Amino acid sequence: MWERALLGRTAATVSQLVNRRSIAAAHSLAARASSPASVRNIQLFKLRRTLRHAAEHSPFYRELFRSRGVDVAKVTHPSELGDVFTSPGDLLEPGSDAFLCNPPQLIYETTGTTREPKTLYYSHQEVEDAASLMAVGLYHVGIRPEHRVISTQDFHYWTGGPWFARALTRLGCLAACPGKIPIADVYERLEKHGYDVLIGDVSWILRLTELAEERGAFPMRLILGAAEGLPASSREYVEKVWGTKMYMCYGCSEGAGGMECTHRHGYHLNEFSYVFEILDPDPDGYGEVVFTTLDRTTMPLIRYRSGDVARIVPETCDCGIATQRLSTLRGRSDEIVMLGGEGVSPAVFEALLEEVPEVSGTWQAVIRHDEHQDVCELRVELQGGDIDAASKRFLDVLRARHADTLWKNRELGLFALRFSEAPRGSLRTGRKLRRLVDERQP
Repeated sequence: MWERALLGRTAATVSQLVNRRSIAAAHSLAARASSPASVRNIQLFKLRRTLRHAAEHSPFYRELFRSRGVDVAKVTHPSELGDVFTSPGDLLEPGSDAFLCNPPQLIYETTGTTREPKTLYYSHQEVEDAASLMAVGLYHVGIRPEHRVISTQDFHYWTGGPWFARALTRLGCLAACPGKIPIADVYERLEKHGYDVLIGDVSWILRLTELAEERGAFPMRLILGAAEGLPASSREYVEKVWGTKMYMCYGCSEGAGGMECTHRHGYHLNEFSYVFEILDPDPDGYGEVVFTTLDRTTMPLIRYRSGDVARIVPETCDCGIATQRLSTLRGRSDEIVMLGGEGVSPAVFEALLEEVPEVSGTWQAVIRHDEHQDVCELRVELQGGDIDAASKRFLDVLRARHADTLWKNRELGLFALRFSEAPRGSLRTGRKLRRLVDERQP
């Protein structure tokens, strides 16, 4: 028992070391404690604690476990819970308050671009601990206290901006976190302030890279991208212009995440704080990413269905960290695609186009790459008027409904929006019209 208790406190010890600015010591401890066997022991200790806590204090999980006949004392891995899952819809109905086990201290939201925003509750300590472990990941990829970092992760109601800011504070480096501001404003400050590490959404970094290619790039130690996929050709382009390596991190608003190491063969997952599963994998191992939180006592999530489709990389990484790695994402299980750093579903376009009377009920959104920029082409069949009037009305509705997300990202040049008129009957070639087509290559 004492051994499990000691293992169960390893991640907390890492957080304490980071909070005392002992980044190197925390990184070394995380590496030593992350043999597959020790990780499994840590997870078992924390999983039992989390399940017991949720069963006792969360109205949602108490009723879910009761209705499914779950005895949490017998569970040694989330997969043993059978058909017990938490879906994004559960955070909307019955709602996030039903998940609460302790009084919340911080609120975040998902972007709400895909549907009504979901609310996530945390305590101050949970966020500080998450930022501490995030700092260890930044250290592992090569960011050091002597570096000068600029992070353009958006703040708003979301976790990205504030969590990166907290992690950079733990590292002790000089950092600016202005949010997703205009690209030219950042470019003008790169040389002035000597920033040598850049953090931002992939689409934002690509726009900045185009500007640097035109006006001249400045020396960079590394670049870290987030929020959306990165095609190999775009990574090569960024690295050629800046003359440095670009790394990627993975995460979602609900909290789970991972980060590439210098070998860049998958995302090292934070298994100290989460158990990850791949649901219904295909013959190649790809399935939906499902995770269970292990350290969150305010609003734990058990077997949360992220909607991301990926696989676990089976080989051990040469970097020495033995935590499991997640492959690059193959897509989404719920038709959501990333566009300019935001998740977008067909329902978004449907709601907007319902307010454009010129457009019939037959339309299709096609997402593709033009050089290194995402392009969304709306192909519509008209029932009156012309394509210019329809596109103008659509833009007016987009600005009114999504000023802080899609409209802002379009204005920043993170994606292009184009319109084309399709001949009547040309889009519905099969029994079911594909509303959203993603033609981008990984």
